[in-house]
Amino acid sequence: MNFHQYAFIALLALAECAQLGACVGKTGDFNKGRDLKKQEVFVRRLKPDTKSRKKSSAFFDVAYNSTIISNKAKSRKGSPEVDITPAMTAKAPSAKSRSAQSRDIVAASMTYDTLVPTASPFGPPIAVPTMLPTEGSIIPDSVNNAMDRSGGDQLTPSPTNEKVKFRRGDLKNNVRRLGIKVSRGMGVRVVATANKRVKLANGLRSSLPFHGMPDGAAVFPLSDGGYVYVSNSEMDSGRGGVYAVYFNKRGDVVDYKMLLSNTTRNCAGGTTPFNTWVSCEEFARGQCWQVDPEGRRSSEMTVLGGEGGNYEAVACDDRNPLQPIFYVTEDFKFGALRKFTPVEGLASWDTLNGPGTTEYLVFLDDKTFTWSLCDDVARTSQSIYFPNVEGIDFKDGILYFVSKRRLMLYALDLDNNTYTMAPTNEALLGGGEFKNSPDQLIRNEGDFLYFTEDGGKTPGVYAVDSSGQRFAIFEAYGKQYFGDETTGLAFSPDGTKMYACFQDCGCEVSGEGDCGCMLEFERLDGRSFDGETLNLRF
Repeated sequence: MNFHQYAFIALLALAECAQLGACVGKTGDFNKGRDLKKQEVFVRRLKPDTKSRKKSSAFFDVAYNSTIISNKAKSRKGSPEVDITPAMTAKAPSAKSRSAQSRDIVAASMTYDTLVPTASPFGPPIAVPTMLPTEGSIIPDSVNNAMDRSGGDQLTPSPTNEKVKFRRGDLKNNVRRLGIKVSRGMGVRVVATANKRVKLANGLRSSLPFHGMPDGAAVFPLSDGGYVYVSNSEMDSGRGGVYAVYFNKRGDVVDYKMLLSNTTRNCAGGTTPFNTWVSCEEFARGQCWQVDPEGRRSSEMTVLGGEGGNYEAVACDDRNPLQPIFYVTEDFKFGALRKFTPVEGLASWDTLNGPGTTEYLVFLDDKTFTWSLCDDVARTSQSIYFPNVEGIDFKDGILYFVSKRRLMLYALDLDNNTYTMAPTNEALLGGGEFKNSPDQLIRNEGDFLYFTEDGGKTPGVYAVDSSGQRFAIFEAYGKQYFGDETTGLAFSPDGTKMYACFQDCGCEVSGEGDCGCMLEFERLDGRSFDGETLNLRF
């Protein structure tokens, strides 16, 4: 599509919205009519400023070139761009070999209105028992005696008064059995593999096999001192859902169960201030589902998804406990990053089912933004400035999100309606490389922002600190991970354990039920991943 075609589509969208009375005079600075000219200029200007400049934000103080990066990264596996026109059915997928390093996963022909999530299993496990990693303690050879074991192959955290052993980004520990490298002073074990029943601390196995294609995840503390790892399944054609791995206060796995089923391509999501999980479906008419991590309440569809979309992730500005504001990303070039502001009141489960206002992010230029009630203008804005938004996170008035097409991390100052951006593929301190699409984005307990990688030969987990320095936490190198993606990034409540998944994990055909594995990482000195590290220069 050329420049003039973009301009025509943008102007047409603006005209349609004006006819509906939805674009001007209702939101942000537009409500006084002062910025109508700005919006007209925005629609005409289909390319951002290409001058180099130095910018800073509450999180970044780095020099960068603001020229839009050309889209050389391959599209995310399983995320074909779907026409935003509402559609009730889609074509069935065609199987592709794992060696192709890509997959086109779309929903099979079916009427989605007939799918109602249920708390019961959706079918018998797929009888494919093969998987490269195996459950148990698998730690670097060089530190094989540095970690105690109890309860079979469960890990016991080291005392926190031990000498610091961790060096972020120093990928010297080679876990050959897994084909990954981890930072110095880290241990790792496989918690679960897809289509195999999860090994429990009492020696038994879970009643259900671990779900295929694990994706977005979060950890929630439990009243008994334990915690639960809630994980999406990105299986297609109504085979997706949400599952939970339960840990006791020692970090032993004690249970595994399903919380939501009969949904499609549950990608990422986000947590709420009232301790629930929002799971996002990523297909043309996907929705956002609220899930109780303890399974005591049936999952429900929220108002966040509106009429449906390719939803990816959720973040929450909870500075006002009576009126938390939710942000939802859409992994689609012509998607729209939406903001839902509920009616002020006691925030609870019902907040996401009640009344409120939905607005959409619009970049006015390369420095400022506003929120509009017109989603068509927002979709044009996203296609130009930040197409295919993936992970999103909020802290201290700043909303962070990444664009996998632009390979950019954006930081929005919500109080001043300004933003900055920085590339995600800059050089890393120590070892490792990050050359492909950024995906999920989360925090632990400190100033580090962690993100996962989609595609390439070395998918891993990476961190950026408050000065803009980047580190690899772990990285895959085995051929079985070529074209794979890291997902499911989350931390234990005390920050000492990090969980992550490989979505394929060496399976033969991407998108099948035997794809995926869940790993647990731990600092050998027992400290938080955001805590003190060895004071050595690279």
